[in-house]
Amino acid sequence: MIEQGGRGGNADYTAELTRALAEQGWLIDLATAEDHRYAALDGVTVHGVFHYVRGSSRLGRAARRAGVGRVVNGLRVMAAIPRLIRLAQKADLVHSQGFESPPLGVAALGAVRLAGARVMVQTSHNTFERGRFLRRTRLALVRMLEWLTTRTIVHTQADVARIPAAMRGRVVVIPHGEYGGLARTGGGVDRARARAALGIEAQTPVTLLFGQLRGDKGLEDLLGAVSRVRELTLIIGGKDLGALAAAAPLLASPQLAGRVIVREGFLAMDHVAELFAATDTVALPYRAASQSGVLLLAYGFARPVIVYPVGGLLEAVIEGETGWICRRADPEALAEALAESVAAGPLECARRGEAGARLAEERYAWPVIARRTGELYTELL
Repeated sequence: MIEQGGRGGNADYTAELTRALAEQGWLIDLATAEDHRYAALDGVTVHGVFHYVRGSSRLGRAARRAGVGRVVNGLRVMAAIPRLIRLAQKADLVHSQGFESPPLGVAALGAVRLAGARVMVQTSHNTFERGRFLRRTRLALVRMLEWLTTRTIVHTQADVARIPAAMRGRVVVIPHGEYGGLARTGGGVDRARARAALGIEAQTPVTLLFGQLRGDKGLEDLLGAVSRVRELTLIIGGKDLGALAAAAPLLASPQLAGRVIVREGFLAMDHVAELFAATDTVALPYRAASQSGVLLLAYGFARPVIVYPVGGLLEAVIEGETGWICRRADPEALAEALAESVAAGPLECARRGEAGARLAEERYAWPVIARRTGELYTELL
């Protein structure tokens, strides 16, 4: 199993998947970052293959100030390929959870394939394009990955339509697993205590935007919508990947004064649990989406979601039961849904949150996800 980052959404997913696979008898060598945050598990051997310069270190901060952080880390990924090859050569099957940089992913998987790995699976956690580079190179990279891998796992039926027709025969839909167990690692956090720690009044309606703060996550739309719902407070939590800077003028708006709380950076799960305990709803106004680990984490914390009607999000939300689906993907429709959640009140939000938790446990249980993944492995082997 190859998971590049060692922390964050893909690592959370990989931790749960490898745990469930190991419980079903698979022996796994997990290639990940040297400074990973994986817990020790029977049946899973973790190898710190990738070495990064992080923004939390003095060297990392200096590299970022000089504008060479991505270049340095890219070179370090390339330097890790020989060790990756050695691990792959010992395995019966190689499963990649994706690479942040598509060219690096093609280089790494290409080297592993050329070194003799015969059966390869990749999980495409997102099938939409985030930037200009991907738009320019998408077709070439897809064709290369088609040659490199035997099967591609996607999480929703909406993802299948985005896969080029020539590849669809190699695509398998296996849903993303639930995050109730991950949520419980944050410990039990009392709502009143969480709100007091954040300086939020007990009766104030609150919504949360959580996760990597990218431009496609809809922060600017959400700020515009919250400015129209005057009684609502917004919590923003997660590592900034450009969205906060882009939204700076909106964040300074007088209409939002005293109503926005920002917790920027990579947050440990106990801090994440505090944010979810303090909120009534979780907003996911994504402009494009495959699945969403944040949505399943919200269900894990028994919080209802407010989503744009895009991609695979529609497959995971039951309108009126586990959250609110906006009529359109725009700030006006988002403001309407937020206002509806405020009018519904905390008891109705709690009811929908509990329904979301039940839905996740029934539809997205990890033993089922692992069994379907293991069946794919067995079929290919």
